[in-house]
Formats: sequence, structure tokens, C-alpha cells
Amino acid sequence: MKTIIVDDEKAAVEVFKYEAEEIEDIDIEGVFYNWNDALEYGGIRNIDLAFLDIELGGGMNGLELASRIRDKNPDIMFIFITGDESYAMEAIKHDAAGYIVKPYSSESLRYAVETARLLSKRNKKRIVARTFGYFDLFIDERPVMFKSGKAKELLAMLVDRQGGTVTTDQIIGTLWEDRPNDVSTQNLCCKICKTLQKELDDNGIGDLLITARGVRSLDISKFDCDLYKMLDGNKHVADRYIGEYMMEYSWAENRAALLDRYLPTK
Repeated sequence: MKTIIVDDEKAAVEVFKYEAEEIEDIDIEGVFYNWNDALEYGGIRNIDLAFLDIELGGGMNGLELASRIRDKNPDIMFIFITGDESYAMEAIKHDAAGYIVKPYSSESLRYAVETARLLSKRNKKRIVARTFGYFDLFIDERPVMFKSGKAKELLAMLVDRQGGTVTTDQIIGTLWEDRPNDVSTQNLCCKICKTLQKELDDNGIGDLLITARGVRSLDISKFDCDLYKMLDGNKHVADRYIGEYMMEYSWAENRAALLDRYLPTK
């Protein structure tokens, strides 16, 4: 986990940094001795974990700093360091992954980090839909290799609808816009819907697709999606958008035009 440390006691920080770096999966990306430098750190959006001393000087404590950092990186986790156990409840209110009371032991430090690691895995969904650039679906960070390109396009359309329902006529009008909406095309649409269900079933995620009375949708609570995070105001994700959205599908151009407002102004 990419990690930063913020503590105004330089001697204590050196010891803490040494012990933290001994823990597997902890990569210290920065050490800051005042809250202002930490807040202005350009790489804060890529940080997974921050150790914050609650009793910082300079007019801001660690709890207040955590709120400011979370505005820049909503997914970051915090472990608070304090010499006063009375701050524990306040740390919990700030959704802390853990807190360490001075003087701390190596065991308490490792326990706090392990708690953060488990929390990170729990919060991270196994399924991820990527819409920036070309469309792909990942399970445990591995791309799903769809056998049917049309089934994959149907899934992309459902992702684009953000949990909304689509009818057979809407699917045909989008995926086969040049074909007549006749019995033959409706049968083809039904076949593709069944193919998508089978492909999802084969990958152990069949419950992603919801079908009822001729309409279909996705259970969007079961996966993460860059589009959804950007629309929810995640600045870190929005910064990755460069104007390319599901580039392989012509029908996605309408959405791409609406997303232009997220591009940086020149």
C-alpha cells in the first residue's frame, strides 16, 4: 500500500518510518512534518494509507487534516497516532482504519496495518467495469475474455445505463440499428441475451444480470465502475478521463459528449 506519514516530531517519525517499512506491502511515498506540506502533496490521489498524528501543530489537528485529504482522495484510509486515548472515539467517527496510542509496540503497529489491509480488501469489489478508452470487465484484476463480441456490447450498454432497465426494442435499436425490428432480429436479441447470461455464469458472476418481464438491467452494487465514480464526484477518477469513452461503440458517442464537462479547461 502506498503510504504517507504526517507527524511534527521529526525524531519520532524516523523511528516510526523504519518500523513501518519493515511491514510487508507498506511503501512509504512521503513523510511530512506539517499539515500544509501533506495537503499540497501532488501524489495524494494515489495514496492508499496515511498515518496521521492527531496532535499536529500549526492550527490543524490530524482529524481535521484527514477530512481535507479525503476531499482529494475519497478512497484513502487513515491510521491515527495519538498519545491520548480519549481521541479514539473521534478517530472512529472519522472512519479510521485504526489508531495507535503512544508509546506503541511493533505488534500494535502491525495489527493496525493488517486491519487496514483487510478493510481495503473488503471495500474493494472483485468486479470492475472500465469504460474510459475501450470497454472491459475485470474479475480480481483479470479481464473477462468474452467469446461473443455482441454479448460484451450488450453488457457495455447495460453498464452505460447505470442500473436502469432496457427493453428488447431498446437493445435492438442500439445494437442493431440498421436491422428491422422483426421476429428474426428479436430472436437474435434473445439469443444474445442468453449468451451474455451464460458468459457471466461461466465466470461465476451470473447474478450481475437481472432479467424480469422482458427487461434487463445490472445489479450495480456488485461492481465498481470508473464512470460511476466520476459521476459521483471522485476527483481522482475524473482526472483520468481524457475524453475517450467506450470507443469501440458508436452509440457511446452521446455519453462521451455529455462527459466533456469533466475535461480540464485550457
